[in-house]
Amino acid sequence: MTGAGPLGRRITPAGRQRGRDVMAAWHRLTDGDTVAVGPADGTTNGNGHDSGPGPVGRRPMSLAPWSVDGGGREDGRELLSVENLSIHFGGVQALRDVRLRVRTGEVTGVIGPNGAGKSTLFNCLSGLLQPDAGTVTFDGAPLRGAPSVRARRGLGRTFQTPRLFRSLSVLDNLLFGCETADWSGHRYVFDPRLGRLPQIERAERIAALVGFRGDLSVPAGSLPFGDLRTVELARALCGAPSLLMLDEPASGLDADQAQSFVGLMRELGDMGLAVLLIEHDMALVMGLCKRITVLDFGQVIAEGTPEDVQRNETVVHAYLGRSAARA
Repeated sequence: MTGAGPLGRRITPAGRQRGRDVMAAWHRLTDGDTVAVGPADGTTNGNGHDSGPGPVGRRPMSLAPWSVDGGGREDGRELLSVENLSIHFGGVQALRDVRLRVRTGEVTGVIGPNGAGKSTLFNCLSGLLQPDAGTVTFDGAPLRGAPSVRARRGLGRTFQTPRLFRSLSVLDNLLFGCETADWSGHRYVFDPRLGRLPQIERAERIAALVGFRGDLSVPAGSLPFGDLRTVELARALCGAPSLLMLDEPASGLDADQAQSFVGLMRELGDMGLAVLLIEHDMALVMGLCKRITVLDFGQVIAEGTPEDVQRNETVVHAYLGRSAARA
């Protein structure tokens, strides 16, 4: 038998193999290995994108030569609080009584099998969906309104598939973010000096910060997928968010880009930015996140440190099925 209950019935052989890969990544991290993002042999990653030739890069991105002024850092203040968030689509309960906490200066992860409700949660938080019930508190006040209103409150977001104005130049896309920051009057948590720069220079600085080395004058639609992700991240940062929400940010990045992303997120967290990410690369999640919330069938089944989550039997069941987890 494949395991009792809905979890056992729904897991396919391919899904079970993905779960085994997840568990293997967890065990490698538990044994003290360094975080390796993507394969080291130049083969494709799990999303079908080339992970780049040669060994996995180990160089975290440095913010030099534009060194960061961390004078505005706030350690560990609760920025986002989600209580009993629920939403349904017809007869499908996509989220049920979800709770979540995000603190400044920390990277928080949301993981779970495909269809667990992770992107639906992000859509509710960013204003693309209206939940049926629950409360969301952001920076001490209820979080309501359209996505543009929430962006001006200090919430920045990227998507699984980058959403840029493809007919506009890379620079023009970044300037939209700068306009949001200036309109709202928010300071740049990760470097307050950026707010004193003219918008074009500010956009250039942030593009360099995230590792974009291309031509800012080319149409965004002409960029390869990995660069689209990088530019979307830059645009989100140009908006001066206090909470940065990233939906599968490492998907489509080659090994060096993904390793640079890990280094950048650590540095931004060290400077006080709150980061909330969805990611299927378990090595990245376990090595980067301070706290993790696990969803399955729209419900929170576990939350805690990476070590807590790795040892949680309910999480193992969600990825592998009950009979496989006991094997």
